[in-house]
Amino acid sequence: MNKANSSDESILKLIKLPDLLSVLNALFGFSAILFVLGGINEKAIENALVLILAAAVADGLDGVVARNIECSPLGKYLDSLADMVSFGVAPAIVAYVLINSHLHVYAYVYLYITLALCGAYVISGMLRLARFSFSTGFLLQKEKVYFEGFPITGSAIVLASFMLVFIELHLPSQPCFLLLIVLMGILCFLMTSRIKYGNIRDKRIVIAVGIVFFMLFFFYAFSLPFVYPAAIIFALTLFYICSPFVRAVAPVR
Repeated sequence: MNKANSSDESILKLIKLPDLLSVLNALFGFSAILFVLGGINEKAIENALVLILAAAVADGLDGVVARNIECSPLGKYLDSLADMVSFGVAPAIVAYVLINSHLHVYAYVYLYITLALCGAYVISGMLRLARFSFSTGFLLQKEKVYFEGFPITGSAIVLASFMLVFIELHLPSQPCFLLLIVLMGILCFLMTSRIKYGNIRDKRIVIAVGIVFFMLFFFYAFSLPFVYPAAIIFALTLFYICSPFVRAVAPVR
């Protein structure tokens, strides 16, 4: 009966605050794509990467609002669709454009490998989101302590922060792009794996991570060197990637 009533309502009446944050998430991801397609230069790529990180913040706020204030019948679907745009398609396009703009004609083999891995990254992210939504249910899944596969949001944060550090430090292109290609391959595996990752709910961790993100946006907005907050974000996400393996080898107390 509830589903029937919901289907008769205007879609605008179904939209709640978490849905608006999901829409904002998708708009950030879409804008990131437009930046790199509108003109390939360092500033455009930086803007795109910062927007991907901003989309991650919107995605996190979406979950907080849904759990603590109100939830929406559209939330499950809007969240996954927005994540696919911002954390699946956008990072893959930015990575390909960045490599293509630096390596040029002397490294076609890298471009073909990158194109294949970018496609694999999009597919892996799509499968990760599908499994997350299909499993026991959106609300029940969010209440779990652990979930399978590395989150697509985390994958996008890893790629975006790594590329920001590379651009800001003007590191040598070829070794960094090789590392980026390897990193994308690892993320493809982790997203589709059955490795269990903890669902971070500790407010102290969330607040600390939020402060680092705020520092990055603040430094970027005022044209200050933001390589340090970007490096911290990258290091924190790498630690999260390794957390299941640390947990597996840690002694049982």
